[in-house]
Amino acid sequence: MALAAVQSGKASHKGTVRPLNEDGLLSLELSSAAGTEGRFFGLYAVADGVGGCEGGEIASRLALQVLAESIIDSLLLPALQLSSANLTRQLVLQRLEDAVKKANNEVCFYGYEKDIDMGTTLAAALVLDSTAYIANVGDSRVYLLNGEQTRRITTDHSLVASLVAAGEITPEEVYTHPRRNIITRCLGMQPDIEVDTFTEELKSGDSLLICSDGLWEMVRDDKISEVLRQSPGPQSACDQLVEVANQNGGVDNISAVVVKVAQ
Repeated sequence: MALAAVQSGKASHKGTVRPLNEDGLLSLELSSAAGTEGRFFGLYAVADGVGGCEGGEIASRLALQVLAESIIDSLLLPALQLSSANLTRQLVLQRLEDAVKKANNEVCFYGYEKDIDMGTTLAAALVLDSTAYIANVGDSRVYLLNGEQTRRITTDHSLVASLVAAGEITPEEVYTHPRRNIITRCLGMQPDIEVDTFTEELKSGDSLLICSDGLWEMVRDDKISEVLRQSPGPQSACDQLVEVANQNGGVDNISAVVVKVAQ
């Protein structure tokens, strides 16, 4: 997959209620070519800071910074060497998981050192050639639009997600449950963190959406799918999704990154 075949967009807004935007976005794209051969690399992520006031903003920014630095050192530089056939799927996933865990350690250490109670969710998609390697901790999500179908790849680490899995509430009740803001896993919560990882093969016309809960709680999945399908490009899709979320209440910070493979 050549760099020209991939487009991306990003948007973030504090919403209509919160005084501060504690979300963070990351979008990094590089390619290399030698003759007719080349490699594409893209790293996209959303971090939703928790803890209130300045703590959440610091946690989300720090997590994305450490994630990017770790991936650049452990994967980007090797990937840009065209002879790096030893970058197996298992190795790439492990490097991504290690980078998220390193980000968690940094957030934990900062909070301990500054005596600040803070944390952040993190959802990331690392695109290497035509494969997307995905990781998440918390309730920020990654969706894949393939043709007419939009599928959520990640699983929320939240109280309401646990209640749905146990059959105690319906998926629709997630949006109105009084304890829907309680997450069961995030960066900065504890030194040892479990990271969910996934792989997806990307095809022509596919789109990835990485977003915070401030988006998906305000915009139902069917509307997300409609916007992704009908928008002329990734940036337009991000802008429209944020606009719809605000129109529907905008009670939280709203962030979205959309990555599309050209048809």
